[in-house]
Amino acid sequence: LPAAVTDSQRAVAPTDGADGESLTDLAYRKIKAAILDAALPPGLLASEQQIAARLAMSRTPVHHAVVRLEQDGWIRLLPRRGLQIAPISPDDMREVYEALLALDLAAVEKLAAGTLGDKDPALAALETVCREGETALAQGDLFAWAKADARFHSLLIESCGNRHISRLARSMLEYAQRARQVTLKLRPHPASSNEDHQAILAAVRTGDVALAREAMRAHRERGMQVLLPILEALAVDTAFLDPL
Repeated sequence: LPAAVTDSQRAVAPTDGADGESLTDLAYRKIKAAILDAALPPGLLASEQQIAARLAMSRTPVHHAVVRLEQDGWIRLLPRRGLQIAPISPDDMREVYEALLALDLAAVEKLAAGTLGDKDPALAALETVCREGETALAQGDLFAWAKADARFHSLLIESCGNRHISRLARSMLEYAQRARQVTLKLRPHPASSNEDHQAILAAVRTGDVALAREAMRAHRERGMQVLLPILEALAVDTAFLDPL
């Protein structure tokens, strides 16, 4: 497979003609969503044809999408073997969490320092997603909880008002989302995560910068302490899973 998509290839990428989204973009979006949700788990070996069949799409847009995903680090192209969904390395995830912590601390500091007013819609959205996470956990729906958990952190970053923090955090949050999904059924009951969210939000609401930073740091560090041993036990970084 080629290492890059040329401008001419990109120009003739198939389009569905419906809303302007090319079939390549559609394939990219669907494959990446499956990777982030671990429907295509880390280490999985597959062929483009198998991916295309799963998406009910032709191979051409899937091929272009796979090349882009390889460039973005989500897929590895293996000569004569097809493709592999990029494994998760515990060491990489440790660095991801360290980077996220730095960005989270900057974000909550800005928020607690007064970016949000009492009636700010962003604050209401954060409170709503906290309740959604609590409801999901009370109902035993771990997948809904994971989505609420991811949304909380995304909203927190987006609400701080610094577009550069948001841009830098976007890919880190995606890596964290995938690791969360992979370990979802192997981790302890995540009630403390919801409690942490409430503590962070309470500090932001009252404008206590030091407390907001302390609550966020404790939350991310607890997350690392839960996640990394599970990834190490799974040896996800070296596992090759059965093909589709």
